[in-house]
Amino acid sequence: MASPGGNNLNIQEALIAPDQLAQPAASLAFLSQKAKWTSHELGRMNIKCTGCQALHWASESSAKAPRDGMASYESCCKHGKVKVEAMRPLPEPLNALMSGDDARSRAFRVNLRRWNKEFAFTSLKFNMDNERNEIGTNFQLFQIHGAIYHRQGPLVPVGGRDALYSQIYLYDPAYAAQERSRRASDLDAEIIRSLTLMLQESNSMIRYYLTARERFAEIAQAEDNFHIILNPRLELVLEHGADLRRENLPTADEVSMILPEEYGTTGFRDIVLARRVNGEDDTNSFTLIDPNHASYLPLHYVILFPYGEPGWHWGRTLDNGNGGLQTSRLSQRTFYRFHLHTRLNEP
Repeated sequence: MASPGGNNLNIQEALIAPDQLAQPAASLAFLSQKAKWTSHELGRMNIKCTGCQALHWASESSAKAPRDGMASYESCCKHGKVKVEAMRPLPEPLNALMSGDDARSRAFRVNLRRWNKEFAFTSLKFNMDNERNEIGTNFQLFQIHGAIYHRQGPLVPVGGRDALYSQIYLYDPAYAAQERSRRASDLDAEIIRSLTLMLQESNSMIRYYLTARERFAEIAQAEDNFHIILNPRLELVLEHGADLRRENLPTADEVSMILPEEYGTTGFRDIVLARRVNGEDDTNSFTLIDPNHASYLPLHYVILFPYGEPGWHWGRTLDNGNGGLQTSRLSQRTFYRFHLHTRLNEP
């Protein structure tokens, strides 16, 4: 073979044997490199944040070096600017079921999604992908098109059907437990009964629904067209008349918590709990719940929010006492990051 410069090169001399090529260094993540692994010791997670009592490691970056086991941190509470409700201990018997090591508690946690479904206020809406969804013999895929939505149905069951989701909370707890056990005969009936009674005492959302049902029955005697709404401020609102006038409904003291909200008028984040049209109860309509509504999470994930405490919403703000913040809105990321940190004074 002739080179551009006219020199003849032997092809065999021009080729490099594969075993003579430089081999890339093996990644330390490979098991073959285990002998080169070294431990990285962070020490104990025993440094408390001065703003929220969250536990940190000494090597985590802070505004100042830890002193007397305390320091100020950005990651948990933005140096004390995040002020949200502390997590409360789980009510019994849920606390025992979530922390116990007996067979009943372990079985409960294994089927936690199933248990939550039995006590959810809201149902799910999605477009199912009906393509072949089985992989192997023991693994199945849940495939959908688009997003999953939470939706609120009518307060009254349609056409004499069985009560479902939020409807069942309007019945006597003993009857509600029997209905849940009848539909889920494979679940522990005693746990169903005890959780039903627990939620009846601890969950504030039940009282909103009970109040809405009572007000609906009263107003239906005098008006033919109206809506009862749970707005983003957790107020029960009556919307009625041709111009859809809005007025707050009186509620009991235990459901009188009002949250801040930038909009005081009707909006897409309202949850319609009950609707009457032309003198007839509307039992076929469903309301899609906006993810930014304070009740979006507690209405569906009842086992995780047994008190019905509000989640993140647009009205949450940072503590801007000195006025130095350019924006005082508390973001979703900051809100959930606060709750994911470990604290000795929380469960």
